[in-house]
Amino acid sequence: MDVHIWLYQYLILDFTFSFVCAQRKLLIATQNASIKEIDLQTRTVTVLYELGDTAYSIDYDSKNRQVYFPRYFNNDIMRFGYPTGCIVVQKVVTTGNRPTGLALDSIHNHIYWTENTVNVGRIVRCDLDGSNVTVISQSLSYPFVIRLDVKNSWMYFVERYSKIYKSRLDFTGQIVIKNIVSDVICFDIDTEKERLYWIEEHTADLSSVMVDRSDLKTIINTNCKVSNAPICKSIAIDIFGNNIYFSNNNQLAVSNTSPGLGSIVLYNDTNRIDSIYSISCKKITYVSGVCI
Repeated sequence: MDVHIWLYQYLILDFTFSFVCAQRKLLIATQNASIKEIDLQTRTVTVLYELGDTAYSIDYDSKNRQVYFPRYFNNDIMRFGYPTGCIVVQKVVTTGNRPTGLALDSIHNHIYWTENTVNVGRIVRCDLDGSNVTVISQSLSYPFVIRLDVKNSWMYFVERYSKIYKSRLDFTGQIVIKNIVSDVICFDIDTEKERLYWIEEHTADLSSVMVDRSDLKTIINTNCKVSNAPICKSIAIDIFGNNIYFSNNNQLAVSNTSPGLGSIVLYNDTNRIDSIYSISCKKITYVSGVCI
């Protein structure tokens, strides 16, 4: 019993430290609904944009202070300035069929995204302003999530029913990180610790492995089984420091990167949560504005 109490206190203290010292905001996108901002200190939830579509990814260009997201049914990528007192949404580029994963390379001013189609799924790149569209690969099967380690020039992506891969940014040097037993649409990377995290629908296990494929381990079971779908489905995950944020259908939960410490529900939405992005205090300086 004493051990369980100690673990629980450690979990709470670690979350509290991260909230107060390193982080203030989460951005989430909800199914066919909106993009929202959640203040982790006050638990205030603010609607930033009425999406009216599904966005399976959110990424942030801190250099130019722009939030980017794909619209799954509209076949495009949009952006808006953040933080600001006035949200003005702009279309960046028209995509192919069903854009899902999106990742930004702010160093080279590139957007990468996946188009989620069986047998002809693609990874595509363009500049941050939507110009110079280039097809990186066009023979994938259901590529869903994409993440970048720009510092080391690696791209990580998931073919949702088969494998987790890494390759160079030009799609050379492909390596299979993990063969997938069932559906995986929930994946992220901690570039500082060089670890990958994902949730498999069949087991509901949140697992992790080093980028060199060593030290495979289960962090927690999310208690979200595929047999309960569509009531329970894990689609979104985001790593921030020692915190792992993930969705269980309409629930936003947080766990720790240390195995076995459980999870805490932070927020319940009326719609399924499809993407999560963490914003650090260092990236936030609010600017007032007026819509024209």
